[in-house]
Amino acid sequence: MIEVVGTEGSSEYRAAIMVRDALETAWPGVATSPVEEEDIKIAVSVKISGYRVQDIDIVLAGRLSRPRQIRPARVIRGHSGNRLNNRPMLVESFVVALEVKDQDERAVRVNDDQVQVRYSRSGKIEWKSATDQNVNQLHALKSYFSDQHTDVFMRRGLVFPSLDNIAAPSAVASRFNGHQLMSAIASSSPVLERKGQGYLSAGSSQSVEKVLASPLFRPMIPTRLDRERMERLAVKNPAVDEVLQTLGSGTVFLRGYGGTGKTVLLLQTAWKQYKVEGKRTLVLTYNLALAADMRRLMALAGIPSSPEDGGIEISTVMSFLYRWFSRFHLLEEEDLDFSRYPELCAAALEMVESGAVGAADIKSIVSAEPDRFDFDQVFVDEGQDWPSGETALLKALYSPRQLCIADGIDQFTRGQRADWRKGLPREERKTHSLTTCLRLKRNLSLFVGEVARSTGMGWEAEANPAAGGGRLIVLCKPYETAQELHEQLVRELRDDGNAPIDMLFCVPPDGVERDGDGVRSSMSTVISEWGTETWDGVDPHVRLDFPRSSNQARIVQYASCRGLEGWTVVLDRFDRFLEHIASWKRSSEAGETEGFVDLETASDREAWRWGMIALTRPIDTLVIQLQDAESKYAKQVLDIAATMEDFVEIVR
Repeated sequence: MIEVVGTEGSSEYRAAIMVRDALETAWPGVATSPVEEEDIKIAVSVKISGYRVQDIDIVLAGRLSRPRQIRPARVIRGHSGNRLNNRPMLVESFVVALEVKDQDERAVRVNDDQVQVRYSRSGKIEWKSATDQNVNQLHALKSYFSDQHTDVFMRRGLVFPSLDNIAAPSAVASRFNGHQLMSAIASSSPVLERKGQGYLSAGSSQSVEKVLASPLFRPMIPTRLDRERMERLAVKNPAVDEVLQTLGSGTVFLRGYGGTGKTVLLLQTAWKQYKVEGKRTLVLTYNLALAADMRRLMALAGIPSSPEDGGIEISTVMSFLYRWFSRFHLLEEEDLDFSRYPELCAAALEMVESGAVGAADIKSIVSAEPDRFDFDQVFVDEGQDWPSGETALLKALYSPRQLCIADGIDQFTRGQRADWRKGLPREERKTHSLTTCLRLKRNLSLFVGEVARSTGMGWEAEANPAAGGGRLIVLCKPYETAQELHEQLVRELRDDGNAPIDMLFCVPPDGVERDGDGVRSSMSTVISEWGTETWDGVDPHVRLDFPRSSNQARIVQYASCRGLEGWTVVLDRFDRFLEHIASWKRSSEAGETEGFVDLETASDREAWRWGMIALTRPIDTLVIQLQDAESKYAKQVLDIAATMEDFVEIVR
């Protein structure tokens, strides 16, 4: 059986169909044979998060219970160094990274197996090595499978659908057949030998089976909310045009409360720059869960991220700056000891400010590794939360004119508010204020506004007049005893055209369990037993990759929920979380130095500042689960809910 997974219509998808057809012709019956006997999967436009290369045009993997044959159409060598072209080669299994290039003969140069292609991004003409790019893809994909505890031998190949022929051994041109394709793949590195005959294998059958079962080969089916989010990227928005007019003339600030669309506006602006000008934008966030969410949207929308094609790359700020630390020789490539992060930020900034690393050095690093460092714009999400060392270092590495900062009001959680404006002339500070709540439906917006008013939080976003409705449930019993409610929420979610991926569960720190197998949430255990799959984002390893199935409900700790949204949001033990924050504030020295504000008031303010972030995550339905209905924070929620009985349901 051959299965092609991916969005139709792209050049990569058309090339994948060419691969499928070539294999069907070379190996009659392979497309209709039982999957138990022959299983070939072709994934198109694959995104893998957190690796040196994150975009791979085609991933091809196969397992053949009875080896098939190919007639070598290239020079193929065995591990002994012998040429193995005089006999058919046997193919048992393969895992391949294929790169598709649409350049014509005027934009391709070949020197042995080194293929260079010509690109034009933002009006700049450059020649890049397609071979090196393909090699980097191979290593990134191998690392991805290794992190999934799967060890296979990877191969690579280049596909040029617009060329009549190409001399590079590991490349094929248009109208290639299966023998030519597999020969090109086999020629990229020596093959196994058995009695003088070439033998292509990716490793043990168990390892290859794990690859074929990988999430990379699962179709990503967008929900209605996904489609709305993708449409939102491309919709005409006057605010995007206003931002675009100010980019390049200074640092741009998008200022607003939670739910006013700062992250969406960042992505809309980056998308339009890519579509209109072919620009490449880096979006930085410190939140791994949010990074995974944005990467999933980029994958669904088919938005690339490469120096050649432009697009949008999503990265966490710490991972991105660690790339720079290694290039400054402050640490080894694989040394990711994040406990040293503040120290390394300070050391890197000192190197720049002292002149030990100059502008020419930074430019040289960008030029040498454009896939990692070459960006036209750098957008910063939740920029109000960056420590001064991070802000100063990023402004030293990239021009302040390249920066666009999402600046949340009352949403900083990592310390004092960042000062991005320090050192910037007033005329180079461009601020756009966002005043309308675009996420929450009207009823939820009214509830959140009343919470802000009664707790003194000053949330002043206007309700969106175009988004009527909204439902709030206050649950005064443990969620694990509310299976019927859970099943109702999932059913209503599906009735609205959505899926479990559009549910977001927020859990407090004591809802996280640690054992020998890693980290998981107690919520994941509960709803998994009820038949709901989960993407358990409390586990840092899980957060490295985005949820690839629409049937996975997302679970994160409260501290990781900012920037995320869900059609239905469940805030588990919300009062317990607020008390956790207040207790932390009371025990910290900072709480003692709040000027004329007493410690208890400061603790409440801190708790509700975090609480407002969580309350502004839903679109349609919000479930607030309270651990103790008699606790101070629970009573505040219940008192407000009692005044809004038209759309609030209290379940005891």
